[in-house]
Amino acid sequence: MNNKEIAKKFQLLGKLMELHGENQFKTRSYSSAYLTLRKWPDALFEMDAEQLSQIPGVGRAIQDKIIELKSSGSMATLDKYLDMTPDGIVDMLQIKGFGPKKVLTVWKDLGVESAGELLYAVQENRLLDLKGFGKKSQESLKIQLEYHLESAGKVQFAQADEIGKVLKAVLEDKFTSDQIEFTGAFHRKENIIEKIDIITTADSIQVINVISQLEDASGEGEDLKYSGLPIDVIVVKDEEFQREWFKSSCGNQFYDVAIQQNDIDSLMNPESPSFIIPEYRENDNAERISSYPRKDQIITVDDIKGCVHNHTTYSDGMNTLEEMVAYSESLGHEYFVLTDHSRSAFYANGLQIERLYQQLDEVRDLDQQMGEYRIFSGIESDILANGDLDYPDDVLAELDVVIASVHSNLKMDEAKATARLLNAIENPYTSILGHPTGRLLLSRPGYPIDHKKIIDACAANNVAIEINASPYRLDIDWRWIDYCMEQDVLISINPDAHSTSGIDDIYYGVCSARKAALLKSFTLNAMDTEEFEEWLVEQHEKR
Repeated sequence: MNNKEIAKKFQLLGKLMELHGENQFKTRSYSSAYLTLRKWPDALFEMDAEQLSQIPGVGRAIQDKIIELKSSGSMATLDKYLDMTPDGIVDMLQIKGFGPKKVLTVWKDLGVESAGELLYAVQENRLLDLKGFGKKSQESLKIQLEYHLESAGKVQFAQADEIGKVLKAVLEDKFTSDQIEFTGAFHRKENIIEKIDIITTADSIQVINVISQLEDASGEGEDLKYSGLPIDVIVVKDEEFQREWFKSSCGNQFYDVAIQQNDIDSLMNPESPSFIIPEYRENDNAERISSYPRKDQIITVDDIKGCVHNHTTYSDGMNTLEEMVAYSESLGHEYFVLTDHSRSAFYANGLQIERLYQQLDEVRDLDQQMGEYRIFSGIESDILANGDLDYPDDVLAELDVVIASVHSNLKMDEAKATARLLNAIENPYTSILGHPTGRLLLSRPGYPIDHKKIIDACAANNVAIEINASPYRLDIDWRWIDYCMEQDVLISINPDAHSTSGIDDIYYGVCSARKAALLKSFTLNAMDTEEFEEWLVEQHEKR
């Protein structure tokens, strides 16, 4: 179990205990533990009791439960509450904005025990007579329920990637003389994964049998799943492997167009100038195949020279500025942009002006000690409800970089959301537009925006747009990157890191960017230090 998985156990325990009316102090302690543990930089399962006791808010009870999870893979207290709770109720506790008290109300007052039953009750207007519900809250819940049900059985690519690494290692160990690779959506590194496709020259029955013996496997035959994801095995002959691997990795429409315009052998040969990277083989790209660039022009992780959009212990990060900088430098980056939360983000310990100035002094002092490696000051400024930034101009003028992002009042229609973003983009202190739609993949749909208006405004105001590389966001969506490049808008692939390990999320942002064949020349943080400083000069000239 990684730290996020461990943390989610405590989050669920807190919700279940609240559902069953347990002591509020205990339930809050477990909910707080979730917030701390999910961002903790060190592997919890590699820590002993003494080390665990040093984590803020982790008392003896939580320490014991982490150790119990490590030794047995389960938590007796959690299992007790799970046994008391129908599976459908546990599932409903995962619905965004639908807390334990409301779940308890619909369970006890309406007898609803699943998300499907709840959606039916909403459509029948049965919630209107319940305490704590009204017409607006019922309509909001309907939207969340539909999204929740649509997301069932799907995982973010980052989670699927971890699953795939374990599965690939096992299969390669068992089938040493056969070819075996992932294909389909997994090979294309889609943002959301619904199943794992495997192409192999091995016997399918043997492959399925090996997978079915694994601890996280369930079902059998065509219903086989690994870590909750269905497994589909394609068996081909040795001489057909490369051709079929390419074909099965493409969207159907993409493949049809690709083979009309190119020789199949060159398309599937990584050494050929016509080779199309797997990430790009989406149906959405079928009409753009003729303008596909050379693969050496497309962004890779190795091309990233700057770590932009990072949080430290000054706001809601888990590591100090020095620790974050040291890790970034160890990855070969040339510069680091610090952007803790602004003052309106009180829930994230956003910086009041005095603390921001204190941080600025630390940034400047550390930058002087780092030699060629550079540290730039910045802030992730909340975009307020009217589109203003979170500090007065004289404060913003002290900063190298301002990332403008929406974090609150997310329930907006397209006109309101677009107007709010446009106002922030037109602010001369805005350098980068952060996660434009505010989406959380599989948890919360983004608010609707007029993407073309937003991108056009960024072009007119020399504002870059981030791909927030967090696997939960990957926002801006890759399908809009091509239009960004058409309008000469730079893309910054930002980790939104809240710990040293969070910096590694740059990889997932690059995966998403490659789906649109983002060019290195259009990637802000593929610039070296000198080029980045020239861009900063252009930014400051706007002010």
